[in-house]
Amino acid sequence: MAETAEPVGLIEALGYGVRDVPLPAFAEGAAFALVAARHAAGRLELSGDPVPMLALTAGHDAADAAWRLAARAVDLRQRRPGHGVGAGPSRAAAVRAAVCDAVARRPPPATARRLTGWEDAVPPPLHPSFDGRLDCHLFDAPDGLPLVGAVLRQGGGATAREIRALGCALTPAGAVRAALDGVLAKIASGGWTAPAEPVEVTAETTLDGTVAEGELGDRVKAKVRTVLDDERGAVIQCSLLEERPGELGPWAEHDVAGCTAPAEVPLACPPSRVRLSRLFHENSKIRAGHRTLPPVDIDRLAPTVRQALARPYRDYGRTETEYALPTEQQKQALLPLDVAVRRRRSAAPMAASALPAADLARVLDLSAGITGFARTSGGTRLPLRATPTAGGLCSCDLFVLTRRVDGLRQGVHYFHPGRRVLQLVRSDFAFAEVAAHTGYPGRVADAAAIAVFAGAFRRNQWKYWERGYRMVLLECGHLAQSVVVAAAALGLVAHPLIGFVDDYFNRLLGLDGTDDAVLYLVLLGKAAS
Repeated sequence: MAETAEPVGLIEALGYGVRDVPLPAFAEGAAFALVAARHAAGRLELSGDPVPMLALTAGHDAADAAWRLAARAVDLRQRRPGHGVGAGPSRAAAVRAAVCDAVARRPPPATARRLTGWEDAVPPPLHPSFDGRLDCHLFDAPDGLPLVGAVLRQGGGATAREIRALGCALTPAGAVRAALDGVLAKIASGGWTAPAEPVEVTAETTLDGTVAEGELGDRVKAKVRTVLDDERGAVIQCSLLEERPGELGPWAEHDVAGCTAPAEVPLACPPSRVRLSRLFHENSKIRAGHRTLPPVDIDRLAPTVRQALARPYRDYGRTETEYALPTEQQKQALLPLDVAVRRRRSAAPMAASALPAADLARVLDLSAGITGFARTSGGTRLPLRATPTAGGLCSCDLFVLTRRVDGLRQGVHYFHPGRRVLQLVRSDFAFAEVAAHTGYPGRVADAAAIAVFAGAFRRNQWKYWERGYRMVLLECGHLAQSVVVAAAALGLVAHPLIGFVDDYFNRLLGLDGTDDAVLYLVLLGKAAS
């Protein structure tokens, strides 16, 4: 996130990494874990091994929580116990944070005043349905800085548990927020404990009073040391001159030693490797504020354009050979949909026998075939296809590389949906060469045929512009899934394949790779018995 970029950058410069920590559904805010640099989020990690957590912070504001984590990173590096540490975008912010951190590390006074009405100024970080009680107490600190203790209790009797946290700031409201952020951190790290002795309350009070920035040095006697102050931010260490011996007890931060950061496996990659796809996605968005696509009324287009829309497919009319697809009477019954879907397996073994032409025809009809016609109000007759297509433009064409298909010679064929024929495009290639230009040559060698999906970008983008690129890819997915399901219903094996050399397959089909390009392959074959 942009608001955490500066503190995260500082943490990484110190040799650590950051991971998001999920909060329970009843808590609202952000939590971050400090981890070793090799476990930083955003890096490719496939082991799934536990990730040791070095520190944890949380807060209503993600940036504040991230700056506190940067302070904890410095704390680990400097190893100066008893000192307060603050980090922030400026030196002044870091000094405030360091002084308040030092004050909150001392044991609180024995008595406090219960704060009332604080929820109106500082929304609790808990969902209203949470079945617990959250109280805030304002301690009578001798240095005059507001010090608040937050106590979250849940359950009763033997199952009762609680979380306590201290927070210090220049205002009581700020101290409440700091204490609640401490509660969030303990929720995230599992820092629940058995209830301690109740806070001794002497009175009730409201959120009043502010310590002016200039009064900070007068109120708190301390020494500050600048650890860092440059364009990355500032880090300050603070030691209080007035010692207050004692233990924090239940108010101490939860020690996360032995805790692990989220164990999910992040399949991430550097942004530079996916920059172009992110840029494309951004530029193909439809904006709500204005119309970005031109309106198209088919009936008002020129007759030649209407004719082209009525025949949204290629035609290799001068091919040396055409194969008419078998008729309905020659086709076998299909498996029920639920049976076909449950039995479908991409990696199922394929038989060495030939693929029946009738089965191939059925797959083509049920995926790319014309299933009916519609007419516009002006009388233009448009074909309807078995698979959804944006604007009826049918922007994905289906070719078949046949190797072992009854009655068909080996070659590249185009499925002409308007005439229900396979048009031979070329046959001057070796199937072994085709297999060698894929990522799975052994598997490709088992296939009796390969369905090749080619995107026709110009056919779509004259109307849908940049958005059309998405549509062509989605249509390819629709069409490929139809091929897979139809093949499964016939008891065939269909194995989708995205690992292939684009330029080789574009040349094989005679496509330029820009306006028309191969997008996907599906291997087809009879199932081995």
